[in-house]
Amino acid sequence: MVETLFEQNILWAVSAAVIWGFAARGARRLATRPTAAAIRRRALLGLILLGCALLALALRVGVAVGLSGVAGWLAGADYVLFGALPPALTGIVVVALSVPAYVRVLRAARTATADPPLSTRPDHDGGARPVPRELRVLASRTRLVVPVQSGWVAALLGAACTLHPPTPPYLGMFFLELALLGAVSGALLLLQQSRRAAREARDWLPPSRSRRLVRATALVTGLAVLTVGGCSLAAEQSRLPGRMGESGHTHAYDTGGGASAGNAPARSVDELTGGLKGTPDRRFTLTATERTRRLASGEKVAALAFNGQLPGPELRMRRGESVEVTLINRDVKDGVTLHWHGLDVPNAEDGVAGVTQDAVRPGGRHVYRFRPDRAGTFWYHSHQQSSSTVARGLFGALVVEDPQDSAEPQNSAKPAKARKPAKAGKPEKQEGSALDRTVVAHAWSVGGERPSTDGPPRGGGGALSGVNGAGGTLRTAFGDDTGLQKQQVKAGTPVRLRLVNADNCPRTYSVAGTAFEVAAIDGNDVQEPTELRDRRVRIAGGGRYDITFRQPAGPVRLTVVGDANATAAGQGFEGCAEGDATDSGRATKASLLLAPDPDTAARPPAVTGPVFEPLDYGSPGGSAPFGASPRFDRDFHLVLGNSFGFFDGRPMALWTINNAVYPDIPALLVKQGDLVRTTFVNRSLDNHPMHLHGHRMLVLSKNGKKATGSPWWTDTLDVATGDRYEVAFRADNPGLWMDHCHNLDHARDGMVLHLAYDGVSSPYEAGRSTGNIPE
Repeated sequence: MVETLFEQNILWAVSAAVIWGFAARGARRLATRPTAAAIRRRALLGLILLGCALLALALRVGVAVGLSGVAGWLAGADYVLFGALPPALTGIVVVALSVPAYVRVLRAARTATADPPLSTRPDHDGGARPVPRELRVLASRTRLVVPVQSGWVAALLGAACTLHPPTPPYLGMFFLELALLGAVSGALLLLQQSRRAAREARDWLPPSRSRRLVRATALVTGLAVLTVGGCSLAAEQSRLPGRMGESGHTHAYDTGGGASAGNAPARSVDELTGGLKGTPDRRFTLTATERTRRLASGEKVAALAFNGQLPGPELRMRRGESVEVTLINRDVKDGVTLHWHGLDVPNAEDGVAGVTQDAVRPGGRHVYRFRPDRAGTFWYHSHQQSSSTVARGLFGALVVEDPQDSAEPQNSAKPAKARKPAKAGKPEKQEGSALDRTVVAHAWSVGGERPSTDGPPRGGGGALSGVNGAGGTLRTAFGDDTGLQKQQVKAGTPVRLRLVNADNCPRTYSVAGTAFEVAAIDGNDVQEPTELRDRRVRIAGGGRYDITFRQPAGPVRLTVVGDANATAAGQGFEGCAEGDATDSGRATKASLLLAPDPDTAARPPAVTGPVFEPLDYGSPGGSAPFGASPRFDRDFHLVLGNSFGFFDGRPMALWTINNAVYPDIPALLVKQGDLVRTTFVNRSLDNHPMHLHGHRMLVLSKNGKKATGSPWWTDTLDVATGDRYEVAFRADNPGLWMDHCHNLDHARDGMVLHLAYDGVSSPYEAGRSTGNIPE
């Protein structure tokens, strides 16, 4: 519903402006018609146009009000205030003044064109006689012309504020729009009074064709100059600064109804290390390189890789262990960092270039230390130019095991040489009596040359502003294999498949041949999961699901059945929403077959049932995480939308948060210990997997329906077009944290804000001049 209302809102905003433009032109030129019959015809046409304009206005207002009613006032306030209310006011004036004036002109024109008696009729065409002066004066009355022209101005302003909505707070801009509308209407009134005085003269003649052509040419030229000049100024104003320090991260604060900044002691990001000292329990080394590599299925990839692997090596560790990871950049010239996606590490270890550290340049290294506080499935990736570096391979899986598990993590002896996924047709060795396998899905750009470094980096996944910049064809793979992988698994074996979506768009999976349970979401266990049959599973871009089952006597097949990441739909106007999220994404060849005898097993057909919904899955268990009726210290509202404008000097369809893009989105201010509620509303044309660093969020409701199942904890929440979510989290990890859309193309184009703890500052700078480009 929200998606439909959003699209209709844009449609009727533009349509109303066009129709009102024709109506205004007709009203202005009505008195210049050469004959009474022509005035009569144009008056009738003008009334019809006014009816259409008023109908378009009514639809425009209805859609804006409907959007506010369905999605909430904050999601539609700008459309009501700027796009509906001023045009509605002028529409009332038009109905009160212009429509009756048109009717009077129509009646007078009908009288003037009535045939006189035959004895006095000079010809047989009454309409060819000169226009009576009284009729021309009546047709040029200000009450007929000016309200219609003001209606056009209001419709233009409303359309402009719909295509490029102002940022909150709205009150000042609303009064500014009314003042501008009043000033223009006053100028039009004076101009029309002058025209009317001229037409009252008995020797007045309509302007010649050449004069009208000269005036039209001058008007068009003036508008073109103003448009080009305005666009040039807007493009220049949108350019990102070469250096953005603290002001770029927290130039303004959204307090969410809580206390303002300045009440907490000052701390630097550098101080928030977690205080790990001594010899770590586990060490890893990840070396970043740039090479053209071959996938296991044979395709070439112009890749960036950790330790020469695509994806990077899987890192396994235990909950509570102290971990040290050394990052070495051998030759990735634009720099590298390591971000631990979903792990709530100390802020200094978060790995965001320009926010928590400087990017590691070629030949450099950086050491990360942290202690994972919960078991689960996570992943790591570079957060330096991540829209392109992640697409090309700088990522890998990270698994935290529970210390109660007796088996040693599989890559603990030589972490830098962690095992790779099994090649197609080569079964992976099972450890003990259970199979625990991580399946990282990614759309590789195969067959392309090395991406150009000229201009802004480009990634795949349906950004409105660009297409995949790596070249070649996008092919979905499980790990580094775009084909069928087989693994021998004995009947009765407990199986855990850790599904990681290392891309921008959601993926829909089929688990065919068995019933299964969703055991964990984003590294958070589900309480008392129940068996699912004939259900597909959709995972957000950057999200993870753990699927568990007991291997049956027959085969089990894991397949991606919808993937906008690797289809033409993923590059279209609606991006991810045009592909997987609407089930129009095509099935891919990448699949995993588990069977007691996989070489002879048949391939079960893909599941076609409904998509799994976590909101009411599992058991709520004991007490609610934040109590039965929690009191929130901060309450934030984030409206995810589209706007047409400029970003960093480029004209584009913007991805906005509260009608703004980075660095102009206010930071969300919290203090340590706050209980925070955030409402996401997506009124844009694409999915947005919203990822909060350093914290996990509890889903409270979706589209007005409360969560009733197992507590749904997530760090990457896919907010589909039209969705409205309420989430909550405890501000218990001080720092300066990114909060962004994990469609990394959207983040690159400005869909980024920060969660800022009061008193915390960063010594790092981002921007082209610094070499730190976090997205």
